[in-house]
Amino acid sequence: MTHAPGKSEADFQGDFDNVARALGLSAAAAEGFAAGWQASQASFPPGGPEFLRPAFVADTCAALGLGDEIAAAVAASLAMFDGNEPLQRLAWHCSQSLRADGHVEFRPAAMPWTTLLDDLPAWGEMFFPAVLLSAGPRMIELHRDRGIPAEITRAIAGDVELWMRHYRARHGRWGLAHTEWLANHFLGRVYRLGRLQFRFERFERDFRVLRRLGDRRVVVVAEAGMQADGDTIRANPVSPTGRVLPERVELPGDQWRTVLRRGDAALGVHIPAGTGGPLRGKPMDFDACGRSFRRAVKFFARHFPEFGFLAFQCESWLLDDRLGQLLPPESNIRRFQEEMYLLPLAGADDSQMFDRVFGRRYDDIRQAPQDTLLRRAIVNHILAAGEFRTAACILLPEDLDWGARVYRK
Repeated sequence: MTHAPGKSEADFQGDFDNVARALGLSAAAAEGFAAGWQASQASFPPGGPEFLRPAFVADTCAALGLGDEIAAAVAASLAMFDGNEPLQRLAWHCSQSLRADGHVEFRPAAMPWTTLLDDLPAWGEMFFPAVLLSAGPRMIELHRDRGIPAEITRAIAGDVELWMRHYRARHGRWGLAHTEWLANHFLGRVYRLGRLQFRFERFERDFRVLRRLGDRRVVVVAEAGMQADGDTIRANPVSPTGRVLPERVELPGDQWRTVLRRGDAALGVHIPAGTGGPLRGKPMDFDACGRSFRRAVKFFARHFPEFGFLAFQCESWLLDDRLGQLLPPESNIRRFQEEMYLLPLAGADDSQMFDRVFGRRYDDIRQAPQDTLLRRAIVNHILAAGEFRTAACILLPEDLDWGARVYRK
């Protein structure tokens, strides 16, 4: 192999353009991986990364409680790294951005390379599991330093197994997508507490949440067109069912105070897939969800007291009020919605619902399976020219009285 005069073989192998060319990266993929390349390559170990060795994979999978099948699948994938220094360097580069080092950023991770699976060659399917596991020991150490029980560490690491099995069920072979979401697990930014998962976030929506001083009533108003002159707040309110109302209201400024605004700390709520979707997990049991919320209040106060979140927030297909109206009062989905203050999402569509409930979109909805109450309700609504959209919600911790439907009253 020839290379530019004055450059060593290591310099040549570590040049990003050479690596991208050797691995057949598309322009989009190369752009996603490029940031911070020179800094990461400065510490590339001469013998290759330790985390690409079978012993590391076996030990880390065991420590994280991942099953034997997952450990074997990742171990088998290591063969593609053998003698392939460009791929080793790319894996090392990605692993460096997963270094938690005891410090937790209270925002979701933003790493472009985690979203590139569709732009990668065939090796991309099993590239990400090895990279994520590289951060396993650091995640375990971070949790230990924070006093977080080992069972919680294993519970959140279990998402890797969940999504690898989902990938195999869909494609017939091992692989891993959803890496953008899973990277947050290994950076110590996501925790599973019972039925629900919680992630450090910020409230980034164009709404303001107000509380009346006298009776603690809560109202959400749209920031667009909002006017506040000190004595009076004028704005369009949002109903607890998630609709911005056309009639503006006037709220006395001395009786209402802002309790949540853009940029405030919030705990994102993720509802892992249940029996209604392609991942066959536990049902979205209403009481179990309530226990998770109560547990989260105590967990984050104890292990991350500096976060000081002001609200729970969630974005999901499960939060479309039209869906709730189609389901019976005892439905877990409807009851969950009624505990929340629902918010609309600009530009939302029904793509997440089709993926989670049916596994794919159907050109003719009559061909979709109708073996559950939820699926039948969705199909019948669409046949009647109805629509669905992903929506959002908030729940203020001080309003956590599970089952009381606080915002609906």
